[in-house]
Amino acid sequence: MTLFQAMRRGALALGTFALVTAGSVALTRALTAERIATHQLAYQHRQLQQVLPETLANTPVSHVLDSTFVLPNPQALGLESGRQGWWVSDQDSNKSSAVILPVVTREGYNGEIRLLIGIDQQQRISGVRVTQHQETPGLGDDIERRRSDWITRFNGLALESLPPGGWAVAKDGGHFDAFTGATITPRAVVNAVHKALQYAAEAPLPITFEESDT
Repeated sequence: MTLFQAMRRGALALGTFALVTAGSVALTRALTAERIATHQLAYQHRQLQQVLPETLANTPVSHVLDSTFVLPNPQALGLESGRQGWWVSDQDSNKSSAVILPVVTREGYNGEIRLLIGIDQQQRISGVRVTQHQETPGLGDDIERRRSDWITRFNGLALESLPPGGWAVAKDGGHFDAFTGATITPRAVVNAVHKALQYAAEAPLPITFEESDT
């Protein structure tokens, strides 16, 4: 066998291996894409229920998903035009209701952080959950509820619960603790939650807000 033939055979073998590998990766992705999408959708559904006030905690997911409305001025929440929020009310008495706002902040350490923020009739936060982020594992990912209870510290707070300077991390003179070795991530979330409360106070939302006791 000549050197040229050996090189050609090696090139053919390498090319065949690359094609087989690429095909296997594409096939695996195709087979798992639907399953991944289903899991992501189920995860979002759980998050929607988790940010509702206790009085609405047993609202069926189907009812929550049917309770959408088009957000006015979604750009104020970091969103593109046409995005929807959720307006959920008690199916029996209508004495309790809340809005769920999707929010995107681009102030994270590694880019976008996406959140769901529930706000009840008294303009108090009923829950906050992070739905997507790329923050550093072991540091910034403490914004996830499964990692720590830090995200629950917003529960029950209204816009007037803190002075304007209080809506910040402690390092900036505010009310909220940062994480050891990670300040940018919690700072971004605090700013996003504060912005959502300001938005709810100013935007024409379908919910009827009552006077807060705080």
